[in-house]
Amino acid sequence: MDLVRKVWEAGVVGAGGAGFPTWKKIDAQVDTVIANGAECEPLLRNDRNLMAARAKDVVRGMELVISSMNAKEGIIGLKKKYAKAVAAFKNELKGRENIRLHLLNSVYPAGDEFVLVYEVTGKVVPEQGIPLDVGVVVSNVETFANIAAAADKGASVISRFVTVTGAVKEPKTVIAPIGMPLSELIAAAGGTHLDDYVILTGGPMMGTIENDPATPVSKTTTSIIILPPDNPTVVRKTRPLSIDINRTKAMCCQCNYCTMICPRAMLGHSLKPHIIMRSINLGLPSPATNVTMAALCCNCDLCGVYSCPMCLPVGRINVEITDTMSEMGWKPAPRTEEPSPHPMREYRLVPVSRLTMRLGLSDYDRDAPLDSRKLKTGRVRIPLKQHIGKPAAPIVKKGDTVKAGQLIGDLEWGTMGARVHASINGVVARVDDEVIIEAR
Repeated sequence: MDLVRKVWEAGVVGAGGAGFPTWKKIDAQVDTVIANGAECEPLLRNDRNLMAARAKDVVRGMELVISSMNAKEGIIGLKKKYAKAVAAFKNELKGRENIRLHLLNSVYPAGDEFVLVYEVTGKVVPEQGIPLDVGVVVSNVETFANIAAAADKGASVISRFVTVTGAVKEPKTVIAPIGMPLSELIAAAGGTHLDDYVILTGGPMMGTIENDPATPVSKTTTSIIILPPDNPTVVRKTRPLSIDINRTKAMCCQCNYCTMICPRAMLGHSLKPHIIMRSINLGLPSPATNVTMAALCCNCDLCGVYSCPMCLPVGRINVEITDTMSEMGWKPAPRTEEPSPHPMREYRLVPVSRLTMRLGLSDYDRDAPLDSRKLKTGRVRIPLKQHIGKPAAPIVKKGDTVKAGQLIGDLEWGTMGARVHASINGVVARVDDEVIIEAR
């Protein structure tokens, strides 16, 4: 069985948060394979801990993908400050000539795949394009470890590394079964001293607020951050959009700082957030270029969180415009010329430490050491859609006995999506758009 099929069988998807089905990503030919270990969001520790503990698995996964995609080289992009991970990789790469390290500065968003491709290869991914357009494939380091497990052991994806941090007593990185409730991850980190708290899933910049502690861990859950409701990051993410739009109309001074610091603009893409903000006063009457350019946004949110002197939600408004465009069938005008990085780009990179201060999260910027023991749970809720594409169809029914790793959700081969497997031994208690399994 070839690698693409093995990865399909195991239900591997992008572990960095997007959840793109990995079998589809590696079913191509490229020059360069990049492992994304930048982990650029503040507070997160899962990728650096995984790299330090499982460098061998990451490298093995890269070797398999390089061979399958007929690539010339593999590059592992990670930050210089991840000393333990760097040391582990240097030891693992001894004697290997086709895989090398590329050490990055601690800036945000170093993990954006367009930014990472430019940093390690010097190539600029075109507007509305993907890394494949410049002969590159990028996947998260945990994804490569999962590829190795799928190919060498036939192991499906039934758990993942998750950072549990913020206002918890013992921040840590855990290995959580897919479907485990977030509340049990919080308990594993010693609980919280807060009487009232908010759960942020993913990083503080691009993550989302999750109000239900019973929400299950998915294949794309990188972290959970416990914060008080009045934390600036929580306020920013929960404020009604109507208020933000009114503030924009009243306060945007057209300073263009948002454009000056935009990672995509700095790569030479024709994205000018300050022009989009200017257009807010005019609504969205037609698919004009100064509106449709919002679709080029990578949603990193630097524009509003870090650069705007008025703290306006530039990135959030870009997302709203992009959603509106999708509903109305609008698309950005195609660009024919090659993008050229801005000559001041290297001087406009944002240190993660300064961003963390701006977010009001410095007190939570603590180590979250790895607990290598896989967490145990008595009940899991496993969504049949944890990825980009179609949901898997259930192939079990209430009352069935299942084992960890057993297939419970399937798709026809070649369908954009991913298979789903049981993460614990137990009995199926319910089946709808998710499969609930109770341990026995």
